[in-house]
Order: sequence, then C-alpha cells, then structure tokens
Amino acid sequence: MYNANTYLSATELLARFKATTLDPVDYLETVLATAHSQQSSVNCAAGIFADEARARARESSRRYRAGQARALEGVPVIIKEETAVEGWPRPMASLVFKDRIAAENHPIVDKLLEAGAIPYFQATNPEFCVLGHTWSKMYGVTGNPWSLAHSCGGSSGGSGAALAAGVAPLATGSDMAGSIRIPSSLCGVYGFKPPFGRLACTPTDEYFVQAVEGPMARTFDDLVLMQNVLAGPHPKSYTTLPYTPLPTTYGDLSGMRIAYSPAFGHPALAADVHRNLMQALDGLRSRGAVVEQVTLDWDLERINQVLLDGLRAIFVDEFMLDIPPTETDKLCSYVKFLHDKALDKKVSIMPSAILTQQLHREMQAKVWGQGYSAFVCATMLSTDLAADQDPVLEPMLKLDGHDVDAYLGWVLTPAFNLLNRYPVLAAPTGLSDIGVPTGMQIVANAYDDETVFRVASNHALAGTSRLFIDQFPPAA
Repeated sequence: MYNANTYLSATELLARFKATTLDPVDYLETVLATAHSQQSSVNCAAGIFADEARARARESSRRYRAGQARALEGVPVIIKEETAVEGWPRPMASLVFKDRIAAENHPIVDKLLEAGAIPYFQATNPEFCVLGHTWSKMYGVTGNPWSLAHSCGGSSGGSGAALAAGVAPLATGSDMAGSIRIPSSLCGVYGFKPPFGRLACTPTDEYFVQAVEGPMARTFDDLVLMQNVLAGPHPKSYTTLPYTPLPTTYGDLSGMRIAYSPAFGHPALAADVHRNLMQALDGLRSRGAVVEQVTLDWDLERINQVLLDGLRAIFVDEFMLDIPPTETDKLCSYVKFLHDKALDKKVSIMPSAILTQQLHREMQAKVWGQGYSAFVCATMLSTDLAADQDPVLEPMLKLDGHDVDAYLGWVLTPAFNLLNRYPVLAAPTGLSDIGVPTGMQIVANAYDDETVFRVASNHALAGTSRLFIDQFPPAA
C-alpha cells in the first residue's frame, strides 16, 4: 500500500520543513519509493529523475538551515511530459520523436525552480496530448489509482494519476479541450485552467489561445500556492499579463449568486455524477450562496467539432504534416486519424471565433448580465470509461442509454477552451458508484480568477468532497 505520508500537502510540507520536523532530503526518498512502486500498477511515470532531485533536495535542506527558504522550497513536483524541462526527454509520447530532448525549460518550470520546488517525476500523457485518456504506444496505459481499469482522463492524465498515487502534492498540466479539468475530476484533485495570458506560454504558442498551462494539486490551498508561483510575466513571453497574487484565505459566499446547468441539457448525464454535483451545490448554499439553475441548451456536438477544427487550423494540422510519411505506422490510432484528416480537408479558425462570441453573449444574457458571479456545471457525463478506450476502434459510447461521440462527446469542457479568457477551476465532488471520483467546473467571467477561487475555497470548507482526508485511492 502507499505510504500515507506521501499524501502530505505542500502547505503542510513547507510548515514541517520550516519547523525542521521533516527534512526535504528524507521526504524526497519517501516519494521516490512511491514513484517507483506505483509503476507496476498505475503506470504514470514517463521518467523519474532521482539524482538531480536529490541534489536539489540537499540545497533546499541547506536553505532551511540558513533561513533562506523560497516559496516552494523542497516540495516535490510532478511535470507533465509535454512541459519542457531542459535535458529531459520530450517525445510527446510518440515513437516518431522518441529521441527528442528539451533544449530549455518551459517558463513555468523556470518559475518552479526559482521558487525552490523539486521537479523529479515526469508524468505520462497521450501521444501529442490529443486524447481524453492517457495511453500510447510509448508509455502503455495509465490507470486511475481509484480504479485501475478506468480512465484517469487526459491529456494531463499522468499528472492527475500521480497526484492521486501519492507521488507529489503538486503537478503541472495543460488544457486545450479539458486536459487539466478532465483528469482532475476523474482523479479527485483540483485543477485550474487559467484564462489565456495569466501564465506564460511556450514561446511561439502566443496565437494558440485555446491552450494554456495550469496547476493541479490534491488540496485547494495547494492549488492557490502553486498558481501564485506560476502566474505572471516571464522574460520568454510577451503575452503574459501583470499578476496580483490570489488571496490565501476567503470569506464565505454571503450575497453571491451562482448559476448552474448540470450538463447544458445533455440527457446522458449519469445519475451519480448529477447526485454529487447537487450535493456540492448544497454545500455552496450552506456557505451563504444563492444557487439557481439556468437553461443553457448548448449544442455540445457542434461546440466540440468547432473547437477541434479551430485547433486543427491553428496548430494540429501543421504539426501532423511535419510527421514524415515513412513514420506514420508508428502513430497511435487516434493520432493517425487526425493525421489523415489533416491530409483530407482544410479547416478554418473563423467558426471558432464566431461561435465563441455567440456563447459569450448567451452567458452574458443568462448568467453574468443577470447578476450571477459564477457558473457551475459537471466536468463530464460519466466516470465509467475504460483506461484504454480507443475512439477510433469504438467511435460511439453508450451512456445512460444514449449514444455519444467517443472522442469528446462524454466531456463538458470544450466550450471553455473557446471561451478561453474565462477562468475555470475543476474541483472534486465525491465518488461515483463505481468508485471513481466525480468533479465539477467552476467558471467566472473573463479574467475574474479570484471569484472561482473564492467559490472553490468555500466548496472545500463545506466538506462535501474530502477524498484525500477521508480515504486514499485503493491502488497499491
């Protein structure tokens, strides 16, 4: 079984390190043991970099003794494989690029290192991060620590699974169609999709506004801690906004009006997902919020298709066409499918811009313009999803008697990648009937990050979902 000490929060670790009741060097060895042991079951490691981590842990220990500790001094951190760390492999889970090594750090990795964090665990993602589950020919299947046969989500599934497996308290993720929010919800952790411009992006990704990096953590307090380290300008980025750190404590929700739509009118929402969402909303009411249902009957199939076409137009197709024709047999089925689409038909970004404006105007008319400060919905329709589910071999799923597209039809996240200036925070809402966590999305108007954190803080305080306090995942 996993060592419960590996489930200490970053906030608690920092307090213990400062009090000298725990040493970063010793704690690193604890999580290293967990990191290696989980690989035979969960399989969420793309790489484990113990030697350089040990050197950083020794430096952190020295800094605590000298009174020079930084904001995340000595805290182990999980890094999604897609997120570049200088000198680490970065194949994007593809056998085509199996020998690629990152030449420089992603800006958020620079910020983690400057804050004294210890990146040591590289988490799996699907090939080129274009799947809502986490499996590839390179890394195999990553299971969900709560139920190994079920999906941990994607594309930041390795990060979510590693958090749930006790590998570290903090992780990086990225999100272009739900890739932070989906695994956060399925793995029972918190994740934040910031509005574009809040975090520095990879240089040359400045026009790829649907996709952002963001923090993932097991506790709300840790999510705030990590976001305050990651956010704000970086010398490599010219699009990042000035940043005022988020508060670390929040008042209750007295006077706040919150709107919700469980699944935008989709009939396939599972009863257990709905039940847990309603309990979470009752928790917000207990904290003083006025919570009311609004009608948003969105055409999710159209939203998904328009987002995918936009992603193809601005990034995916060009990337796919860079793959040598002699190498396409190495691609996973879901990437080969996108590769063939890139050859078959050109698409445009303009439908994304038009639909985004329509969605924002409806949100303005029914939510923001009606005095609601936040909006809440489920993250996905169901948790009953196989870890190795292949949307090419099985293009349709049967959910609650309804056929849905197996690629994106089961998630409720893509609209907010079109509405990419909206902050969205994924929070756990409990366990489904099959023992897999469920989650909700907390949304606010453009760049109003503090509101989603205030709502999430009160959700955490309401205690309607205390997964890592009440129990740990059963996987060993």
